[in-house]
Amino acid sequence: MISTSRSLRALALLCTLLPSFAYSQRDDSRFDFYTRGAYRETVPRPQSILRYDVGEFHTNYAMMERVLEKIAQAAPDRVRVMDIGLTNEHRMMHLVAISSPENIQRLDEIKSNIARLADPRKTPNEEAQRIVSSQPLVVWLAYTIHGNESASFETMMQVVYQLAASNEPATLDILKNTVVLINVCENPDGHERFVTWYNANAVGDPDPLAAEHREPWSVYGRYNRYRFDLNRDNAASTQIETRHMQRAYLEWNPQVLVDHHGQPAQYFFPPAAQPVNPNLPPEQTTRWMSEFGRANAAQFDARNWDYYVRDVFDLFGPFYWDSWPSLNGATGMTYETDGGGFKGLRWRRDDDTIVTLRSAIAKHFVASMTTLDTAARNREARLRDYHDFRRSGIEEGRTGRMKRIVLLPGRDAGNTNNLVQVLLRAGIEVGIAREQFGSQSAHSYMGSETSAARSFPAGSYVIDLAQPQKRLAKALLEPETPQDAAFVREQLARFARNERRGSGALKESYAFYDLTAWSLPLAFGVEAYWTEDASAVQRDSASLADSSSTVAGAVQNGRAQIAYIIPYDTNAASALAFRLQREGFRIGVSMKTLNAGGRTWPRGTIVVRVSRNPDTLHDAIARLSRETGANVWSVNSGFYETGETGVGSEDIATLKPPRILMVADEGVDSSSYGALWWLFDQSGVNFTPMTIANIKRAELDRYNVIIMPDGSPDRYFSSFGKSGIETLRSWVQRGGTLICIKGAAVFAALKDVNLTSSRLVGSDDDDEKGQKPEEGKATPSPSPTPQPEAGSAQAGTRRRQQGAGQTATEQQREETDQTEKLEGVAPELPLIASPSARPGVVPEAVPGAIMRATIDRTTYLTYGYEDTQLPVLVNSGYFFRPSKEGTNAVIFSPDDKQQLRISGFVWPNNTERLLRGTAYVVEEHAGRGHVILFAEEPNFRGIWRTTIRLFFNAILFPSAM
Repeated sequence: MISTSRSLRALALLCTLLPSFAYSQRDDSRFDFYTRGAYRETVPRPQSILRYDVGEFHTNYAMMERVLEKIAQAAPDRVRVMDIGLTNEHRMMHLVAISSPENIQRLDEIKSNIARLADPRKTPNEEAQRIVSSQPLVVWLAYTIHGNESASFETMMQVVYQLAASNEPATLDILKNTVVLINVCENPDGHERFVTWYNANAVGDPDPLAAEHREPWSVYGRYNRYRFDLNRDNAASTQIETRHMQRAYLEWNPQVLVDHHGQPAQYFFPPAAQPVNPNLPPEQTTRWMSEFGRANAAQFDARNWDYYVRDVFDLFGPFYWDSWPSLNGATGMTYETDGGGFKGLRWRRDDDTIVTLRSAIAKHFVASMTTLDTAARNREARLRDYHDFRRSGIEEGRTGRMKRIVLLPGRDAGNTNNLVQVLLRAGIEVGIAREQFGSQSAHSYMGSETSAARSFPAGSYVIDLAQPQKRLAKALLEPETPQDAAFVREQLARFARNERRGSGALKESYAFYDLTAWSLPLAFGVEAYWTEDASAVQRDSASLADSSSTVAGAVQNGRAQIAYIIPYDTNAASALAFRLQREGFRIGVSMKTLNAGGRTWPRGTIVVRVSRNPDTLHDAIARLSRETGANVWSVNSGFYETGETGVGSEDIATLKPPRILMVADEGVDSSSYGALWWLFDQSGVNFTPMTIANIKRAELDRYNVIIMPDGSPDRYFSSFGKSGIETLRSWVQRGGTLICIKGAAVFAALKDVNLTSSRLVGSDDDDEKGQKPEEGKATPSPSPTPQPEAGSAQAGTRRRQQGAGQTATEQQREETDQTEKLEGVAPELPLIASPSARPGVVPEAVPGAIMRATIDRTTYLTYGYEDTQLPVLVNSGYFFRPSKEGTNAVIFSPDDKQQLRISGFVWPNNTERLLRGTAYVVEEHAGRGHVILFAEEPNFRGIWRTTIRLFFNAILFPSAM
């Protein structure tokens, strides 16, 4: 029995931890948001403006803006509303600064002070200490990056009111010690889609099967207009919302950031799950996540609220709005509430308890305010650690093994410049070499493991890691980022158990949250090197483009008399070809080596004949060349001195303008559809979205290309049905081109569909299934390189990975040693392997690894590719047997001597063995038409630029073949 005195002491301690909240009722639907007063009567509560109570209705964007306006007008001494940019659908994004009147009056000074802390090269230690001792902390609270996570949106208004109106001592302490930046809605367009649909249809039924808990495919508000997940876009910043937010973030350089989400079964707050990105300093990262986590836990425990930590939500990939800020030096955190969104106003859990939108808002509100209380209480320590994060990053960049990354402009200078623009938008310093320079120890991203002396030409981009953004730069650019050893060991143990389970048994899931590889030079297809030295280089600073990320193109040699030649070795050339066709000009392609204008041009070169186009061609091609960044050469004579093909030859095939239909329906992956939509808009390509029901009754001959994005193979099969499949087959045979991506390619390869002779490896339709490998035989999962570095913050706590300078044999030996060390005690396995188990026969889904593919340069699908190897993303277990009747344009080499894995996690004795000899891109003729399969997304999240031209080729060229 606990003594009365001890109980009183415990109660007193709890009261000190909870100075500002009254205990809520167990019924969270009656949570009181106004216990942290007194409140200034001149500041209106959100409900008085909205005319409904918290959690009673979903607020649309315009009404939210009205709330902000009214509160800001009533509290100008504390509140500043700043516009940061328009969305694709022309909604203004806002950032609200809230602080004490004294801080509000000196916001520019505060920004300037933080900027000096962010660059320790310019700030002596004495000045840094002065800033730390007197400067308020900058805390960024972000809401509704996923538009249908609606509790976050509603919470934001309550937090704004609390900070603007309350005179409670703890709130005043927050205002004194912090500048709170509230990103009021990260995804306005997605949120508007969701709330418009929900408010028009909801009746408040908690039944999980009720219609209001199932957004239609066309509505799904998680994503932005182009169906991009904005919480996966930070690495490449393809979307306009991301660019607005990154620009504002780097203007303010916050020290704490919370991204508010929903809706797991229970509330989540950090500490984060493993793996954590190893570029983050472990002691500092762990300490601050624990500080904020314990503070939230105290508040939630006092209310008997359920929550969890260290599970599901990791801090590994640099694309999230917790990891990206963390790599900038902030304490970046994800909070996930348990209601709202698809759970609507009310949701019945599996134990028949009800979670409400209001209760979910209450939890986010408590967590937001607790975060601010904790930040204010730790102001000076957090500022000091922020400065140390940036300072130690510079030192690691100076002393670590990887000191510099070099990007060569290459043939596609515009594509390389696009990558540089990504880095500049992230605040990473990039130089442009004025002269040739060299390295004594350079490592190729695509070459052998050994380093070598290498010279680099003037014009190369130089990213030295001895800079304040070292950790983010390295995380984005390094060839590979290692994962936590214990985490990998646990996944391998689950895999070993699953391999022994029967075909109908419940399998253990794996804990990979997203990709395990993303290196931007590999994703963009840029020739890149990292070096172990960083000799002095005369350089200019690369600059961020104001509006366009492309390198301006031009017409060379003036106005053409005979033809214009478009070298087809850049993605911009594809865009120019599409733009010319859209404006009604006639173009062709050379199917053989072309001789024109005194030069030789490779197959795939685009030819625009003057005689076959109107006079407006000359001005149009000059304008479009500038806009797309593609270079064009004028040809003034059709005569050629050598070779057999010129601009007037019969081997110049006319390209018909694409008339594209794209499947847009339930079962189609929204992100796949959206990535293609965005790519088409960027490239000037028109298309018609159409549901499967309408496809089955449409006059398909109005279209010459049908694109089936990634989606559920079963859903495609059931939706098309036998008659729909025959409709597709007949249309292809009459001359159409059917492009099937990932899950749609699986659909096409089903024996009952038979649109291709290719089959899925390990499927029931696979006639080439090999023998089961010897049980117990395994090869290790290749380990990452070249981290962690000697002398880095990681070196003392994490075993050093093998170096990138090893030979393949040395690497394999160390991988074997590592696996044995990781395994330790063998994992507990099912006592008997099921007779229906198929170990090593069915590919295990790969969690986003970069693999080495081989190109067949004899097919039109690979026009514009000069190298024979290509880094591609493998992000599934969809491995395709080579076509028996057509062309396998891109394959994975069957040669055991060629390592397929470049970066990321693969399954031992499964991935590489089963992937060898399979096809990444398949093309087959059917009658007068074509069926083209892509095993994976060719434009994954807008990041994967290496395979875009393959996809464009599948649209542009089949009509001429």
